[in-house]
Amino acid sequence: MIKKKLKKKVALTKKKAPAKKVHKKVLPSKSVPNKKSESVLAIHKAPLHHRLKKIKEHLNNLRQEHVSPKIFTHMHGIFIWSGIFVAAMLVLAALFAYSDNVPQNVQTDSINIFSGNEDEDIVTLVATGDVLLARYVEQRMRATGDYTLPFAKVADFLKSADVTFGNLETPILDGVTTPKDSTTFRADPKTVKGLQFAGYDVMSVANNHTMNYQIPGLTNTLKELKKAGILTSGGGKNQDFARAPAVVEVKGKTIAFLSYVDTKIPPRNYGIANYNTAGLAGMDIEAMKNDVKNASAAYDIVVVSMHSGTEYKKEPTQLQKDFAHAAIDSGASAVIGAHPHVVQPVEYYGNGVIFYSLGNFVFDQFFSADVKTGLAVRISFEEGEKPVVELFPVKIDTTQPRILEGAEREETLKKLGL
Repeated sequence: MIKKKLKKKVALTKKKAPAKKVHKKVLPSKSVPNKKSESVLAIHKAPLHHRLKKIKEHLNNLRQEHVSPKIFTHMHGIFIWSGIFVAAMLVLAALFAYSDNVPQNVQTDSINIFSGNEDEDIVTLVATGDVLLARYVEQRMRATGDYTLPFAKVADFLKSADVTFGNLETPILDGVTTPKDSTTFRADPKTVKGLQFAGYDVMSVANNHTMNYQIPGLTNTLKELKKAGILTSGGGKNQDFARAPAVVEVKGKTIAFLSYVDTKIPPRNYGIANYNTAGLAGMDIEAMKNDVKNASAAYDIVVVSMHSGTEYKKEPTQLQKDFAHAAIDSGASAVIGAHPHVVQPVEYYGNGVIFYSLGNFVFDQFFSADVKTGLAVRISFEEGEKPVVELFPVKIDTTQPRILEGAEREETLKKLGL
């Protein structure tokens, strides 16, 4: 799981690399006693090939000064062997210096993320349903001054996985609290603190509410989440960015998240990105298949999010089925659905798993037991194996979800047909 303290860990890892040595040029002293000492100093400090040249010049000077041939021969040998010895020492010193300055076990092109899951061969993902930070949810946070309030009962559970993913049903920007009967959502930038507190690593913005405040709303949402260190998928400054995956690296494995919104649900085609306009990634099956194939070739695990279906219906539409099956057939390991606000079936298909709808997670709908019941899932990915799924039914108590346990959990799963 990507945590803020993990960035500190990465920073500390980088500090372990030895500092770059600064080589200063040592200038000779301006007050030199005599020319002989100056020439000796020059020989000592010059590079090796320059030293040999200086030695020859020095020997010629000695010869010109009528030094005895025997003495000359003796000194010639001394200088030659001294030069060889100095050269050998310089080579050895350079080798030792290099070996001392090579960082050990430091990865330079990837980020090591701390994980609570100790099994290095298994990567765990926790995924939740719709997260609304507007209307009554925001009203409660503002009234208490606690912007982590919606996640108080589930934060530990969400942080228990290596990676945490959800669908953000709210654009983030300054303004007044959304009226209770309005579906034009907006949440204060302070509410992002709740997402950080809950441990979300990636949020899908490909849904029918992100564009409630058009491009300025999308742009500010992406900016605020990026500032908080939360990755986004399904939206961007043009079609290429909207369809590009959000990629998390953990335990040496990469997980790519691709998110799409059904262009037939309100506001329909409005807000879909094109080649030069900001917006969201639409649910085009052929385009999605190409995205998944490219991501599968580049990353270890591919997860697809789809925002589709009929609200409050417990069975998926044909489009949901066709889209999810095509995603798995193209190489995705999991498909995570949102939008119906109720839980829909879970299906193992091919080498992957499909959650047609996880229902609500943080929301202010209270008119039925179905909309107050959601599903959080933990998916374990191991190379060469099908995903292993654990289901955790959720009860939403006055905008706060809690994970059901014991008999209440078993009874709820039975009611959900899971």
